[in-house]
Amino acid sequence: MDRFDRAILQELSHDGRMSWAQMADRVNLSASACQRRVQALTSRGIIDKFTIRLNEKAQGHHVKAFVAVNIERQNVTAAEVFREYVQSEPRIQAGHMLSGDVDYLLEVVARDLEALGQFIEDELLSFPAVKDASSSIVLKIVKPFQDAIGPV
Repeated sequence: MDRFDRAILQELSHDGRMSWAQMADRVNLSASACQRRVQALTSRGIIDKFTIRLNEKAQGHHVKAFVAVNIERQNVTAAEVFREYVQSEPRIQAGHMLSGDVDYLLEVVARDLEALGQFIEDELLSFPAVKDASSSIVLKIVKPFQDAIGPV
């Protein structure tokens, strides 16, 4: 990967819908060269997919939190039911199974603090596999995940 590929990835991370001509102007290549490079980055698996970023507040989600969840690992079936729930629940934007003191770290959005508390108490803690859950409220996002293109 050279400086042009890195520049293309940077531009795509800011605006994935820009035209080939716009990209060409920004990275100092021809439009066809930009298109070929994006196709090559995609076939090499460096670009996994193109997606959109939704405005959470416009959707009524005014609170974001990270919820640390510990589960009962001995109950394999209950743990699998919990994982399936994490994958299907739209309020859980991301879920990571971790090593260490916390089993899962969930990125959760909610309408307000009351809705977040209700979600944790009434839904997460109701799973037989869940032993405990604690949350940390996001005060400010200083670098959105979508803007991270990783080390290039």
